[in-house]
Amino acid sequence: MSRRRRGETDSLNPVNEPRWFVVRDRFSRPTGYRALEPRTNLRGVMEAERARLAADGWSVDTIPKNCSFCFCDRGNERVCIAVECYEPGKAPMR
Repeated sequence: MSRRRRGETDSLNPVNEPRWFVVRDRFSRPTGYRALEPRTNLRGVMEAERARLAADGWSVDTIPKNCSFCFCDRGNERVCIAVECYEPGKAPMR
């Protein structure tokens, strides 16, 4: 059994705030997104989309440890699918 470091959390654990499932092109521009309700099974959303894309002929990467995104390729197309904290285009300015 592997142990997590103190303070290390799974970024796909359900949370009590809304999240967004986002598809971005190779230039990081959002090409589609949808809101996810609080307490949604975020890993389940990602795995379902990975399976759907793989069935459509995409080469789908695994989700890196402690990340909430992965890359998918088909021909000359490359997209990133991700669970994000902010609705695309509405993130607060820093």
